[in-house]
Amino acid sequence: MKLWQKTYLFSTLLCALILFGCMFGVTAPAISATVRSATDAALREEKAIAGALETTMDKAPEGRQLPVLRTFLDYYAGTGLAFRVTEAGEEPYATLPFPVDKAPGTLGFLRQEGRLYLFISDRLPSGYDFLYLKDGAATDALLRRQVLSAALTGTAVALFMAAALYALLYRVNLPVSRLAHEMRTPLTVMKGYAETLRDARLTEEQRHMAASYIADESNRLSAISARLLTLHSAREEATPFGPVDVQDLFDHIAQTYPTVTYEVHWPTVFGDGAMLSTLLNNLVGNAVKASPPGAPVELRAAPNVIAVTDHGFGMSDEALSYVNHPSRFKKLHPGGGLGVPMCHQIAKAHGARLTYARAADGGTVATVTFYNTLTS
Repeated sequence: MKLWQKTYLFSTLLCALILFGCMFGVTAPAISATVRSATDAALREEKAIAGALETTMDKAPEGRQLPVLRTFLDYYAGTGLAFRVTEAGEEPYATLPFPVDKAPGTLGFLRQEGRLYLFISDRLPSGYDFLYLKDGAATDALLRRQVLSAALTGTAVALFMAAALYALLYRVNLPVSRLAHEMRTPLTVMKGYAETLRDARLTEEQRHMAASYIADESNRLSAISARLLTLHSAREEATPFGPVDVQDLFDHIAQTYPTVTYEVHWPTVFGDGAMLSTLLNNLVGNAVKASPPGAPVELRAAPNVIAVTDHGFGMSDEALSYVNHPSRFKKLHPGGGLGVPMCHQIAKAHGARLTYARAADGGTVATVTFYNTLTS
């Protein structure tokens, strides 16, 4: 796993913890308010029922208190309320759906068989213990909605933040990754000539040629880094274009890849030399990798077209779909690396289009077609 990906995972986890902590801080008061509101409403209702019951029983004839009590409480059947009345261990009235043992003067919530209930245990002035039990399904549903809403909101925001952070870190890291990718070829060439200077016995002319190649590659390396950063941050409009000699481009490619043969029927292209060199190095490098050892790779320039043809085993339909449309794929195709998307971007910066197709012998031909381009 790359460093920026580890940074992304750590940052995402930290942001998620902070976000859900904030969501809990916002949701907790709302849940408390819901519980308090339900409790206050139940207390008012219980006091009203208990007061009315006490008054009714006081007005009842002697010996008729219990029948009056039962008749009065039966009125609430089917309203989601249940009661239990006890006196001196006797239970003259009870409609509770399950046993509840709560001391007088207590209230709260309890859950039975997955259902929420609110209870209030009270003692009436007449000496009866009065237990009020209310179905809390509405309160339970409201609490669940509040928790679910907070969880979904937090998750949605967390996913958005994760996606935005990934895009940002990927975009910040992309020039570095591309630089690392593009530095390999010049550095390999420079290393080879440096080892030749160190280990081989060369004539003065050969030493001068090797030193010139090293100097050329170091200049190319500097130009590549500058152009890639420019292409990424300043976009194409900030890149200065000018006439580029196609013969020189092809000569440089042939020096790097000995199996390359080329034809030039289009002397000059208008663009940026460093970026066009990067484009061709990627195309030819991929063609060499796809070809058997020693097999030729053909480089050809015709008016408004540059083509690279290899004689390898070709690509599958899936691979062709990727290299022609890399931006449609969330995950880079194995072996595609950063070179393919960058080649498309460089071509686009030059008003050109890069396409891949199967060659007649089963290999692959990569074609860069230039539109609205100045030539000499």
